[in-house]
Amino acid sequence: MKVKKIKLENIRSYRFQEIDFPEGSVLLWGNIGSGKSSVLLGVDFALFGLQKGNLAGASLLRNGEERGSIELHFSVEDKDYVIKRGLKRSKTGVTQDFGFIIKDGIKEEKTTLELKQKILEILDYPKNLLTKNKALIFRYTVYTPQEEMKLILTGSKEERLDALRKVFGIDKYKRIKENCKVITSDIKSRKKLKEGFVSDLDSKLVERLDKEEELRTEESKVLGLKIGFEEQKQKIEQKKEELKLLEEKKELLVKLKNDLEINKLNLEHKKKEIEDNEIKINEFSQQSQPEMNSVFDSNVIGELEKTRLELEKELRLILDKIQDFKTKKSLATALKDKVSGLNNCPTCLQQVREEHKSRIISEESNRLEVIENALNNFSGKNKEVEIKITEVKSKIDEGRKEEGDYKLQKLKFDQFKEKEGEILKLKNKNLEGRDNLLAIESKVNEMIKKIEELSFVGDAYNRLKGEFDLLDHEFRKKELEKKELEVKVRMVKERIESLGLEIKKKEEGKAKLDYLNKVQFWLESHFVKLMENMEKNVMFKVHEDFNSLFEKWFSILVENENLQMTLDEEFSPRIFQNGYDTEYDYLSGGEKTAGALAYRLALNQVINNIMSSIKTKDLLILDEPTDGFSSEQLDRMRLLMEEINIGQIIIVSHEAKVESFVDNIIRFEKIDHSTNVVT
Repeated sequence: MKVKKIKLENIRSYRFQEIDFPEGSVLLWGNIGSGKSSVLLGVDFALFGLQKGNLAGASLLRNGEERGSIELHFSVEDKDYVIKRGLKRSKTGVTQDFGFIIKDGIKEEKTTLELKQKILEILDYPKNLLTKNKALIFRYTVYTPQEEMKLILTGSKEERLDALRKVFGIDKYKRIKENCKVITSDIKSRKKLKEGFVSDLDSKLVERLDKEEELRTEESKVLGLKIGFEEQKQKIEQKKEELKLLEEKKELLVKLKNDLEINKLNLEHKKKEIEDNEIKINEFSQQSQPEMNSVFDSNVIGELEKTRLELEKELRLILDKIQDFKTKKSLATALKDKVSGLNNCPTCLQQVREEHKSRIISEESNRLEVIENALNNFSGKNKEVEIKITEVKSKIDEGRKEEGDYKLQKLKFDQFKEKEGEILKLKNKNLEGRDNLLAIESKVNEMIKKIEELSFVGDAYNRLKGEFDLLDHEFRKKELEKKELEVKVRMVKERIESLGLEIKKKEEGKAKLDYLNKVQFWLESHFVKLMENMEKNVMFKVHEDFNSLFEKWFSILVENENLQMTLDEEFSPRIFQNGYDTEYDYLSGGEKTAGALAYRLALNQVINNIMSSIKTKDLLILDEPTDGFSSEQLDRMRLLMEEINIGQIIIVSHEAKVESFVDNIIRFEKIDHSTNVVT
């Protein structure tokens, strides 16, 4: 990774500033408080955002400003990137506002978390660093404030070791051991369940043996019952066949008795029927046949009805004529009366002459005379026709009376003939009935004989039924006993089968329990120790490399044969002065800075060696690395810079002597609370 440019807007002492970074070593020079370290914080923020406990928004946003931003231009493996993050002030404090990243000219708006993840991908930092320790490797390999490194050296050894394990990737062994404890605890819990589950395995095995013995006993009882069971069953079947034959005879006897009663009733019925028929025959023989002398012609009445209809039609015509002439008479009379009293014509209003009136009255009088004659003529005809109609109706009534007498006479005659036919049938029926009586009487006698022959059946059936019921009761009792034994045998078999399944599951559980015991033993006795040994070996190797580099850098920075600084097993500095252990606090300021810088450089190189794929190996940021250095130590800093083989080194310092051994210088000055780059 190489830093190319940074743009600061409303960041700490910067209103707006654009700074270009050349390759090689670059010195950010200025007086104390001029804003040099703010540039480094800007790089940190642009890459990783705000960091709780390390980089707060309130420490970045310029006082009095509502918004600010940092835009960083950098390259990784010849690919150029631009990342920009914004800050905004609210009632609750200063928070991140917006963010984007540009790659190959393509801009991508992203959330704060997405930007962090993207940077980790670009720098090829481990994925598990997307946590609160997201910038840990960056802090230990690229940029660590000098005072922060001093705190690492003098702080809690537990915190230091935890941090070093994380950046070295050795904490995985600790996590493995912790996970192993969790797994072991889970195994113990599972073992308890398994132990509880298999605790009654022995009792289940004993119970199965007992049930198998019980099964053999009960099966023996069932077999003993079956031996006499079949013989008794044959006896019952024999008795059942005998009983069946008697039942058939008994049913036959009952049927014969029923048939006998039916035939007796039939016999009585036939006798009664013959007697009733004889009475009817005798009664009919005393009756005489009705005479049928008169002859009636039904066509006469039809002809008379036809004549009546024609006369009534003629009468209606006459009445219509009479009514017509009466209307004409009324009109002529009215006209005559009207003309007699008329003086003026109603149409022309002229006076009507008397001779004209007389002529009209004469004409109407003649017309009335003709009408009157016609009325008298038709009235005479009307009376004639009415008389004819009366005569015809009288003849029709006489004809209908004759017809009724004829029909009554014929009905009586027909009824007699019908009765005569019935009497003949009754005579024939009685002849047949007497023959049937003989057959029925013969059948009845035969039935009585058969009934007498079967009279023994009742007693024989009752006796045999009693014997059968006794045998059947005993058989059913044994059958019930056999079924109860079979049910018991089945239940014992089911219990044995159930026990077999339980025992199988418990034996499987015992096998699993044995396996869990072996796993637990292996984890506790071998695996954990193996991880501890691996951790020790890895830590030993890291410590060996770390300590070698640390001693190398410290010896370059401090030329004092009487002062040596090395690292103990816990990566804490151990100081020997004149052959005696010396406390870190007894060192001078320059010696402390030299120790912190040596630790910082050694840590940088070890991490880069371990994590060979990370993309920040070509970048090193040193913040006031020479604080407290003497003039001689500054000269030795030159030797250190020559020894370091890194593509881009950014140094923040106010020491003028540093200018002599860097490639590029960027100067800063602060006027009226605002920082500017001096060209």
